[in-house]
Amino acid sequence: MDAKESLIKIIKALLEIGESVSRQTLTDYLIGKESREIEELGLYDNETYGIGDAHDEDYWTAIIDKAFESRYLKLKSSKSDKLTVSKEGKKYAKKPTPFMIDEEEEATEENITGLEDFEDLMVQIPSGDGDNSEQKASAKTKQQIKLIHAIDRKIALDDFAESESISFDEVLDELEKLIRQGLNVDITYFTNEVIGEDCVQELVDYMASQKKFSMDKVISEYGDVYSEEELRLAYIVYLIQQTK
Repeated sequence: MDAKESLIKIIKALLEIGESVSRQTLTDYLIGKESREIEELGLYDNETYGIGDAHDEDYWTAIIDKAFESRYLKLKSSKSDKLTVSKEGKKYAKKPTPFMIDEEEEATEENITGLEDFEDLMVQIPSGDGDNSEQKASAKTKQQIKLIHAIDRKIALDDFAESESISFDEVLDELEKLIRQGLNVDITYFTNEVIGEDCVQELVDYMASQKKFSMDKVISEYGDVYSEEELRLAYIVYLIQQTK
């Protein structure tokens, strides 16, 4: 299908907003959904607010992802997860051409908003295994992208693990790996809920105070109060802060 009109709406919306916003905020803005960020930015009176309310959130997520992949949108910086219109996007708005997206892509095509490049997320395919290795790598990559989208939508990480039929430890492993590769996300919506904001901050401060970080030390100090999974979650928050 030709999603030209949808792409134009995205570009017009971002240009009227006048600053970079997260993908979730952009999606909410397009469908006319109220959010704290939209209210704080004073965007409710914009002409383009709700311009895409004929489609649902999943539709706009797919179109935004495709627009980013096609370089009509870009990240504010390599360390930011906020989107803005690229030079190519501005040129496109002045002289639009067909923007084709097929049915399957519309439903499932997903891109990365926390890494500079899709290739940064690709799992290295071991040699000697042929198609089987490629299939495993592709499945892993799709799961990682789903994880990023789940965080964007503030889905509980344990619920995500259950929906993907994987262990919570696997989710934490993948999340830690992605952050080390440069992913910029915020999981405090989840850690504040399951651990508590003050408790997370106490753990992060303790980790930051160590001259040489050691998870064994963290477990020794706090293992009688928090589970290992909770400590790993706090460590991921700490890691995110360290990579900014």
